[in-house]
Amino acid sequence: MVEDGRSLAGVLECPAKHETYWALPGEGAFLNGKRIHVRPLGDTVDIGGPKPLVDRMPEAWQGRLRRIAYIPSLAYRLAMIANGKIDATFVKPNAHDWDIAAADLILKEAGGALLDRGGQPPRYAGEVINHGALAAGSGELLDVLAGVIAGADEG
Repeated sequence: MVEDGRSLAGVLECPAKHETYWALPGEGAFLNGKRIHVRPLGDTVDIGGPKPLVDRMPEAWQGRLRRIAYIPSLAYRLAMIANGKIDATFVKPNAHDWDIAAADLILKEAGGALLDRGGQPPRYAGEVINHGALAAGSGELLDVLAGVIAGADEG
């Protein structure tokens, strides 16, 4: 559910894994009723997303990166960050509102964020319903990812 460009409620159901994620603004994020949080940054960074964007990570980070196997659901990949299963992901251009609005709120309430090329959270249900490259994660790592997409071509 979206109002004034922001998600008011988010639910993500993954029947194959018997997982239900949900969040409300200011109420936290939950998986099957248990509160979830992004994980603290460690020495190794589990990252997903398009290889060309991961390859653009600064040299100082390259040795710390461990690329995760392809996750076909973008929303589930964002939920994995919220649940502390992975650290970050890039999102290739053209994700639609319905792909990310619920998972964005879940990630935010778990202590992370989804940012666009300008370093801002995406807005939903506007005139344009698809987005350019996005970065998802938390803390210092998210700042690095946001810098990568700020310099990336939109194509």
